[in-house]
Order: sequence, then C-alpha cells, then structure tokens
Amino acid sequence: MKTILSVQHLTVNLDGRNIIADLSFELHEQDMLAIIGPNGSGKTVLLRTLLNLLPYQGKIEWMEGSRIGYVPQRVAADRQLPLSARD
Repeated sequence: MKTILSVQHLTVNLDGRNIIADLSFELHEQDMLAIIGPNGSGKTVLLRTLLNLLPYQGKIEWMEGSRIGYVPQRVAADRQLPLSARD
C-alpha cells in the first residue's frame, strides 16, 4: 500500500511553548485519520504544520503529486466581496 503521508519525530514549538513533541505516524491509501481533542490541544497547529505553514523540527513527507485542501477556521476576507466557488 502506498504511503500518502509520513511524519517522523515532529516537534513544534511556538512562543517558547512545546505544542507537539516527537510525533510520528504514517497514513496509507485506504486509511482514515481523525484528529480529535479538546480546544487548545494542538489540532490546528498539527494541520497547519503538515501544510508547512508553521516552523517545525522533524520530517514531513507527502506522496508526490498529493493535492491538499485546507479551509481555516477563520477566513480574513471581506464578507461583502463577491466570490465564486472557483475563487
């Protein structure tokens, strides 16, 4: 089975706080992944790190050709601005 995502020894520190420490996992074709936890537990930090939006130590490897979609919790956009689905 192909590995879609490989994370090895992921560590994320923000503002001097250790948010994620030494996390490792692999996601393969046909796998399902749920990221659950209470508010403030690091779910969004993990997702933003996997998208290379936050600094980290460790290794994150996506399968070549992977297409990743992400919709943030909050979007800084003018709600009066007309947007289409394509935008």
